[in-house]
Amino acid sequence: MAKFTRSERSLEKSILSALSVKKIPDSEIIKEIEQQTNKRIGRRSIYDLRQSIKKESYHWYKTMRTSQDEYIHEFMERINEIMSLQKKYHQIIDSN
Repeated sequence: MAKFTRSERSLEKSILSALSVKKIPDSEIIKEIEQQTNKRIGRRSIYDLRQSIKKESYHWYKTMRTSQDEYIHEFMERINEIMSLQKKYHQIIDSN
């Protein structure tokens, strides 16, 4: 198996997450990752990647639980994101 750079690993995680939510089988996920990164990947790598995502999620939730400042910051980021999307939505409506 080929080594992945940090950006390729991030892309790999993104693809895995998006397709896993859609209940796409691992074989199709492997094909998609290979197509987008031009590197071969196996089922073991998919398993390791899922474990890595779980570990990162655990640390993120732990941080949110223990740090009030981090929680408030994250909450505000989501509010800003929603406001930005609403603004874009209204611009689309107004332009039509």
